[in-house]
Amino acid sequence: MAAVEDTELLLAVANTAHGEQDELADAGSVGAWWRALGAPVATAGEQPVAPESVALLRAMRVLIRGLALRNNGIEPDLGAVSGLESLTLRLDLGSGLALRAEAPGDLARDISAATVAALLRATARPDWSRVKACRGEDCRWVYVDSSRNSSRRWCAMANCGNRAKVASFRDRRRAARA
Repeated sequence: MAAVEDTELLLAVANTAHGEQDELADAGSVGAWWRALGAPVATAGEQPVAPESVALLRAMRVLIRGLALRNNGIEPDLGAVSGLESLTLRLDLGSGLALRAEAPGDLARDISAATVAALLRATARPDWSRVKACRGEDCRWVYVDSSRNSSRRWCAMANCGNRAKVASFRDRRRAARA
């Protein structure tokens, strides 16, 4: 379905919500987000999106963020991710080895199926551990750690990293005064 590279798709799905903005807020926003990503729509017209399929896509976002947090040394509760068991996939050998939604035609369900396939391929690669989520509790932006020793902790040192270091400095100063 997607002509989007695996890691790019995972980052795109994981980063659909930040702060008050949620690009998976409803059925209409899913199609707009997908088109803005530059990904092709499988049908000539606009693909329908069922509300329960949007919930699947949101669950995929939580799962990817959780796995990326795990890669950054934080153990999230992935047992809280629910709804993904309703995504039924089938093997598609037509255009190479791929997973497809059992009943294609719902854009959010098709994107979820493509995301599952991308996640399975990405987690099998040796560079999977470089896909991380920001340690900032109010951020959780998912990024690829391109540092030499794979030690990056925050999405941006200027923002989240600086806030964390200032908070740590203040905590040390308070402890020293006490």
